[in-house]
Amino acid sequence: MKITYLGPAGATFSAIAYDELARLFHVPPADDNAKLVLARTNEEVLPLVLEHGGYGAIAMETKAQGRVDPPINSFIELLRTESESCDLRIIGATRIKLHFALMARPGMEIHELKKIVAHPKALGACRERVKMLGVEVIEASSNGKAAEDIARSESFAYAAALAPIVAAEKYSLNVLKESFEDKEAITTFFLLGPSQSPAPTLTNKNRALFVFRARHVPGSLVKILTPFAGERINLFHIHSLYTGNGEYDFAIETECGAAEATAHGMAIARALKFVTRSILFGPFPVLGV
Repeated sequence: MKITYLGPAGATFSAIAYDELARLFHVPPADDNAKLVLARTNEEVLPLVLEHGGYGAIAMETKAQGRVDPPINSFIELLRTESESCDLRIIGATRIKLHFALMARPGMEIHELKKIVAHPKALGACRERVKMLGVEVIEASSNGKAAEDIARSESFAYAAALAPIVAAEKYSLNVLKESFEDKEAITTFFLLGPSQSPAPTLTNKNRALFVFRARHVPGSLVKILTPFAGERINLFHIHSLYTGNGEYDFAIETECGAAEATAHGMAIARALKFVTRSILFGPFPVLGV
């Protein structure tokens, strides 16, 4: 079984999230029987799952900084390449509280640091404490990659990474502070899998992701969203991209409890009358903190 997440293997929050998602939704674990397909960036996860099959974990939003645009754009991009029967399902999601550990090479002290290396979202969650250090800030494609660079590259000998504790264990780094964030850091990860995967049992807290194309004419978006208001379905998020040919591509996330699933389906059915192309994911349960 192939499993995709943001690499390096076993050193990122995405790796931790996949283990938790596999446990919650009873999909194959990332064990010795699995073949890992490691993404270089978070937005690569979805296309890699489509290309290689299997399952994957993708980070979609953070409490500190909100929606992560690149991965939601990768869902919108499916309107260009996939049909409504897209061979992909969002099986479920989990919200995980993250702790960004400050780690450096053994023997390095905080006052000796000259650089901090981390993913932009980690830097955002630790902004004030990083600022107090007064050191150079370098962005990395993942926090695990930041830890790997600290351990292996001499140009980062006087640098520290912000990464999960597991990265320090993997690369034999010294943890200077276990929780360096200055605000609560919670990230929502989606579990991706084949469309034929069994639909999960809905809970009292579910979402759906609806990507669609609409004509660039007055009132088109209003007509699409009105059915959700009519069925009292809450809109959680909306994101749009202009296609350049007189149409807009949208992604909306809606919220509904298990008792509202039928009403949600009715709203989708009515909205479909006003779109030119669409793919629906969900509803799916959102678990965790």
